[in-house]
This record gives sequence, C-alpha cells and structure tokens, in this order.
Amino acid sequence: MRTSPSAIFDDGAVRRARRGRRRGSRARHLVEHAFFRLATGAFGLFPKGSGSRLGRFAAPLAFRLAGRRRRILLGNLTHAFPEKSGAEIQQIARQSVENLGAAFFEFLEVSRWDVADLRARVAYDGVENLEAARALGRGVILLSAHFGSWELGALAAGLLGQPIASVVRPLDNPLLEAELARRRTRFGNQVIAKRDALREMLRAMRQNETVAILLDQNVLPEEATFVPFFGRLAATTPSVALLQRKTHAAVVPVFTWPVGHGRYRLVFETPILAEEFASAVGGRGEQVRRATARYTEVTEKAIRRQPAAWLWLHNRWKTQPPEGE
Repeated sequence: MRTSPSAIFDDGAVRRARRGRRRGSRARHLVEHAFFRLATGAFGLFPKGSGSRLGRFAAPLAFRLAGRRRRILLGNLTHAFPEKSGAEIQQIARQSVENLGAAFFEFLEVSRWDVADLRARVAYDGVENLEAARALGRGVILLSAHFGSWELGALAAGLLGQPIASVVRPLDNPLLEAELARRRTRFGNQVIAKRDALREMLRAMRQNETVAILLDQNVLPEEATFVPFFGRLAATTPSVALLQRKTHAAVVPVFTWPVGHGRYRLVFETPILAEEFASAVGGRGEQVRRATARYTEVTEKAIRRQPAAWLWLHNRWKTQPPEGE
C-alpha cells in the first residue's frame, strides 16, 4: 500500500504540533513549578505556624478574580440551603473560601513541620472505631471528603499505629505533583494514583492496611452511581462500595473538623460494615447503590453540621443522569 505525499505532509504536521504542545507544556510546568517554589520559599520569612493566617488572608483576595468559581460556590450553597437568607449564604461562602485558603497554606507548610508540630495541631476523637475496624483483619477503608483540612487529617491518621494510603488524582504538572507527594508522604503515608487505584487498594486490603478515599467529587457519567446529595442526584464513584463488597473491609467515616486558630479534631465515626447491604433486593447493582447512598448520607450529615468547612466551589452536580433515568 502506497502512502500519498499529502498523508506524509499531514502526519509530519501532526508530529510537529504535538512536539510544540509538549514543549509548551514543559515550559508551562517549569514556570508553574518556579512560582510554586518561590511562594513556598516565602514561608521562611514568617514564623512556623503562620500558614493558617496567611491562607485566610490570601484566599479571598485571589477568589475575587475567579468569577466562574464564585458563581458555582454561591449556586451550590443556594441550592443546598434554600431556607437560608442571602446574607447567611454569603457568610458561609466567605468562611468556606477562608477555610480552603487556610487548609491549602497549612498543607504547603507541612514541609517545615515535624511530628510534634502535627500532633499540636490535630487532636483525635473516636480512635477506638478505627482500632475496632482494624481488628477485623480485612483492611480498613477510611471514607472522607474535602472537609476542613483533609490533607492534615490524612497525615495525622497515619500516626495511629500504621501509615495509610490515600487515593489521589495526580496533577497534570508532574513537578507540582512531586511537591505534593513529598508532603503527603512526609510522615510515612503512601499515595495511590487514581489510575492504579483498584489493584493497589486490593493489595492493601489483603495486607490489612488502611486506605483513605474522598467520595465527594463529581465523576463522569460512565463511572457514576447517582445518589441523593443535598436534595439532588450527584454522580458518585461506586469504588468504595465495590471495594467493600469484594473485601468485606469496614468503612470508617472520618472528618477533620476545624476548631479554630489553625487547629483541628480528627473524628473517626462508627464503622459501616458490609453486612448492612448484603440483603438488598436487586443483587449487586442495588447493593452498590445503597452502599454509595449510605456513604454520601454520612458525608452530607457532616457538612450540614459545619457547612463552611466543605469545598463548595467544586461543581459537584455537574454530571446528571440521562433524561428518563
């Protein structure tokens, strides 16, 4: 089969365009990384422990420039709390942005901390629930959300008997991802990339280890189980339900509650056992849906207790089920 001159030309153009995009991406990654290093290096000018105050100051300033995210934030809150006044919605929105800024800057500052610094900022409650789940010998699934300072919560949880493995979606910029990974693993924790999650989570369960998963993010339609969340159907990953169904590991809800002045309380709730869903009529699919709905209900209950602690600027309800379903 002969290849036409035009096909050769077109293929070369495609290759050159791809090389250009890769060069552009590399350049952008380097610039982003340099800016990140400059910003985090500035922490050295401030006393240790300043991250929370800096974040609460900087985040609202940056957020004024993010019109789309501001609309998502206010829209989510208005739909979730129709009983609240406009002034109350604005107050929760402002506090949510401040809390996010504090959590982000605190996590960046982790590179300056030791174990004593972390323990001074995160207290524990309900540790007996984690211990009871581990005693079953099937591994433990920590169910959490982008709530409070979730990154600090994961680090603090890793100090309780054994490190944990957190499932994360790697950033597009590998240089920035390496920076975050160094902080996430600073005190012994591990990171599981989302693309390799199933195999690595099953390995951890077989070794009676602890895996942490955040269940409060929108997913693509083909990946979703649709369950109620603040009165609307939300596209939710069934990964936790599928993992629990396969391993019979206990699911322990855990949230990192802000208590003020850059401090948090990591609260482990009563374990959710696989037996709770075993009798669901409708087989595997209904068991997975019921379990996912149960986890989401627990998450919503925590958020309702302290709404400003959650990441409201995420477009959680972006994916909706097809019409007629």
